[in-house]
Amino acid sequence: MHPEWWFAAVPALCAGALMPVAISARSIGHDHADGVQAMHVTPTSRLGGTILYIAFATAILVAHLFGFDDLAVALPLLLAAIPIVAAGLAEDLTRRVRPRYRLLAALISAALASYYAGSVVPRVDLPLVDYLLGFAWFALPLTWFMVIGACNAFNLIDGMHGLASGTALIMFGGIALAAGWAHDHETLAQALAMMGALAGFLVWNYPRGRIFLGDAGAYFIGFVYAALAIRLVANNDAISAWYVIVLAGYPIVDTLFAMYRRGMVRHVPLMAPDALHLHSLVFRRIAIPRERRRLERRVQDLGPPGGDERRKAERRAGDRALRQLHLHRANRRVAPRLWVHSLLCLAMAVVFYDNTYALLGCLAGYTLFYTSRYRHLVRFGQRQVRRVLREQGVGRKP
Repeated sequence: MHPEWWFAAVPALCAGALMPVAISARSIGHDHADGVQAMHVTPTSRLGGTILYIAFATAILVAHLFGFDDLAVALPLLLAAIPIVAAGLAEDLTRRVRPRYRLLAALISAALASYYAGSVVPRVDLPLVDYLLGFAWFALPLTWFMVIGACNAFNLIDGMHGLASGTALIMFGGIALAAGWAHDHETLAQALAMMGALAGFLVWNYPRGRIFLGDAGAYFIGFVYAALAIRLVANNDAISAWYVIVLAGYPIVDTLFAMYRRGMVRHVPLMAPDALHLHSLVFRRIAIPRERRRLERRVQDLGPPGGDERRKAERRAGDRALRQLHLHRANRRVAPRLWVHSLLCLAMAVVFYDNTYALLGCLAGYTLFYTSRYRHLVRFGQRQVRRVLREQGVGRKP
């Protein structure tokens, strides 16, 4: 086997083997499905992201032992991620870490990566901005802003089984693809290591949702993606800087739209959680209604509610079990629909990888596509409400 594939195999095996340990640790790190954005029905471990970090670290240590320098050079990046992973883990365990402290941890990790791993945005292929990037007072704040934004973007889309990890797998696949074209072996090795760790997590996370990424995992994924995107652009002049931005089109647009929705429409703090993301609407407006129809057919098969007390108890138990099953099935229907968004962004980025203005047009086109899908789901929900009101006779003239 070519050494590069070991970069993916080692973290995949490590993550896949350690996930059951986190799942079985029921006394710590469990989400009890009581949050605003909760889409599950049973307590679930949030320690998957910590295992993801351990798997990536294991790959780097193995690379050091066997002299694979292409991956071994990622050690400074791994160490720079400690503050943001630690803050995310603290939130996963206690649920009491304020957003400002998590943002501060992300800023510290971004600064450490800039100093020790050379993660500074080199260009964005826009003349005036590229000129300003020659000055540290402009380049460093822009870099840190992008890293913090990437961390929070993945945290925002981490709401359904397999959604964030599957999206990340596609995005790191795009990084690996471009790095392979450009013979950028270091970036390729690190992208493959992240893909392996994500694959080891995904088999436990999708479709059954046995374990979640948690804040530690979402922040770590965003941090590494930002760092590898910067490295790819810095090392390969033939690849447009907007390649990595279009590649991350779905989480970027979702985050910007969430900021607009909270700040301009609802007038609430930008960090306030809500259940109005695109994946939340797909879950409530598409997945749940379809599963509800299936549930109603299954409940009818249980028979009429009459009978003795034992029969009634069996029917109630069966009804509850079916409703939980229907929520699980609705949850797992969401991610594949939104993976299509990431695959669309990947296709556009690959086709126009060296054409900045075409990539800008692609990003604008995807933004219109995203907003049209969002508005369609909102109108769809309004039509459902009006239909229910009509059926109930509400609003009719006497």
